[in-house]
Amino acid sequence: LAADQGHVTAQVNLGLMYRDGVGVHQDHAQAYRWCHLAAVQGDATAQSTLGQFCHSGIGVSQNYVDAAQWLRLAADQGDTNAQLNLSRYYDNGTAVPQDDTEAARWMQLAAEQGDSTAQIGLSGKYHSGTGVPQDDAEAIRWLRLAADQGAPVAIAALAQLGL
Repeated sequence: LAADQGHVTAQVNLGLMYRDGVGVHQDHAQAYRWCHLAAVQGDATAQSTLGQFCHSGIGVSQNYVDAAQWLRLAADQGDTNAQLNLSRYYDNGTAVPQDDTEAARWMQLAAEQGDSTAQIGLSGKYHSGTGVPQDDAEAIRWLRLAADQGAPVAIAALAQLGL
C-alpha cells in the first residue's frame, strides 16, 4: 500500500475512507491514525480533518486546543474549511482568545476563495461592523457573491432587501 510507504495523498485518502466507511468498514481510530500521519507531513487537508476530529471527538478525545492548532496549520496553507472553522473559534473564544478582528480576517480569507458560507458570514460582519468597519455596500457585495453561487440563504436575504 502506498499509504504504508508514507505517500501523503494515499494516507489522507485512506483516512477519509475510514472516516466515511467507503470501501472499508468505518473506523474512526484508523481514520485519525492515517490522517495524522499525513498531517505531520504538512498536508493541509489532513490537518483540517484532524482539526474537525479533535473538535468533535472522532477517533480521539475531544480537545479544542488541539483542534485549533491543527486548524491553524491548515488555514495558514489556505484550506478554506480550516479558515472558516478557525474564524468560528475566534468568534466564540474557543481555545483561542475571542477576537472579532481575527475572526473576520480568517472568514475573509475563506470568502475570497469563493466559500459561500464564509461569504454569507462575512456579509453579516460587514452589516453589523463586527471585526470590520460597518459597511452595508460591502455586506451586499458579499451576499451577491454567495447568491451567484446559488446559496439559498444569500438569495433569500437579497430578495428580502429587494435586491
